[in-house]
Amino acid sequence: MHYQLYSPILTVVVPNGYTGQVTLVLSNVEQNILRVDSNGIGYLTKSTFDRTYREPVVVDQSSHRLNTSCVGFNQSNFWAKGSAGSSEQTESISFLSFEIVPKEKHGQKQYYDTDLFSLVDKTKLYVAERGLPVRNY
Repeated sequence: MHYQLYSPILTVVVPNGYTGQVTLVLSNVEQNILRVDSNGIGYLTKSTFDRTYREPVVVDQSSHRLNTSCVGFNQSNFWAKGSAGSSEQTESISFLSFEIVPKEKHGQKQYYDTDLFSLVDKTKLYVAERGLPVRNY
């Protein structure tokens, strides 16, 4: 028996000149938001979040491909998959991420840190245990 896993190939659009962490947050949106904001944050549907493992196509707003400037989690997994807890530890944000580094740092992970709780649109968050958006912020 032969199994084939399906993973969508995402096209992520970043602001011109952007370097830093790109974070795609598990959310309650009906369609992926892959045009990331100035903080490198975009939003994924649960279905896309659960099935994504392939390296995305990354372009800036001028349609220049940036994949040579992208640094993945490690040699075998491009996407870093994680979660960030709130300071009160009452909620968490699940995400997939990678880095876009300056040309002089090509291939070198920079370990950018993003304070997701202060930057994400909390109305778009997916709460795994209930499947509802976070509202009380």
